Amino acid sequence: MATIYDIAAEAGVSASTVSRALKGSRLVSDDVRERVEKVARELGFERRTVRRHRGRAILSVRLVLPHHDNPERALFYDFEQLIIGLREGLAPSSCNLICDTGGENYDPFPHKKGGDTDAFIFAFHEPDASVLATLKKRSIPVVVLNRNLTGVPCVTSDYASGMGDLVEHVITGAKGKEIKAAFIGIESANVVFRERLEGWTKALAARGLAPDHEKQVAYFENFKSIDTASVKKLAAQFNVLFCVNDLVATAVLAELARAGISVPEQCQVTGFDDSPVRGLARPLLTTVKMPVHEFAFQAGRELANRIIESTPMPQCIRITGLLLPGQSTFPTS
Repeated sequence: MATIYDIAAEAGVSASTVSRALKGSRLVSDDVRERVEKVARELGFERRTVRRHRGRAILSVRLVLPHHDNPERALFYDFEQLIIGLREGLAPSSCNLICDTGGENYDPFPHKKGGDTDAFIFAFHEPDASVLATLKKRSIPVVVLNRNLTGVPCVTSDYASGMGDLVEHVITGAKGKEIKAAFIGIESANVVFRERLEGWTKALAARGLAPDHEKQVAYFENFKSIDTASVKKLAAQFNVLFCVNDLVATAVLAELARAGISVPEQCQVTGFDDSPVRGLARPLLTTVKMPVHEFAFQAGRELANRIIESTPMPQCIRITGLLLPGQSTFPTS
């Protein structure tokens, strides 16, 4: 059986370089790694899998957060719960957690002497295809939070269930009164917006209230464009505004108050996520909790199983959120 010394002699490099190359170390250039891997295949080299002891392992995990030009987007989720959930999921292994910000030009390996990384977690954004290809080539486990990407392990929310809970809550609270519903979003729509809109549409249709998207879906260019006149016009047409997230809903509540429109008596409002900003909303917003802690915990657990036990990761784990009734909708009892 071929050894790393045989590979080193054939590839013209040291045994330590062969070891680093086969482990995907950043200390080895791509051309050297490819040469070593080619020689290893030709010589029939078989890598022995040495299982780490879970309680003694120290995992190096890179958490990549979204880049935002708009500061209000930092209010989407509780960063502390993200970190706590991740560490609990990786336990009993210890974790060296490195935080990055993603974006169009994100480079997962900006310099060679940054140490090796056991896994990458992309939270609340969609990594570029070239980044995913690079990580796949190096056999580095990846998981994406709050997105559902084909061929990439993901942990996300069950948006259909969450929107169904909101629709059911509003209909029950209406106690037979007519529901005139609209869905409010932001033009820079992503997969989360589309899945929530689809869930809302199916939930209403299942109750005989199939919406007309041309008339019942409204888009704002950005958060700053949510103004009093526009919201007042929506409230004149609809008595329930289902907002794509808590940030949009909080802005809508503020503009309804400016317009002198009573919530929920004249117009009900719902959000989604249970973002930290919900605590500032008046009246308290009815929403669905996006379980950030559970997202991170599941991601950590699956990554630890993949790294230590070589267990295949599931394609997509969907976690059901919890309906949190507030004062922005009518009570159900």
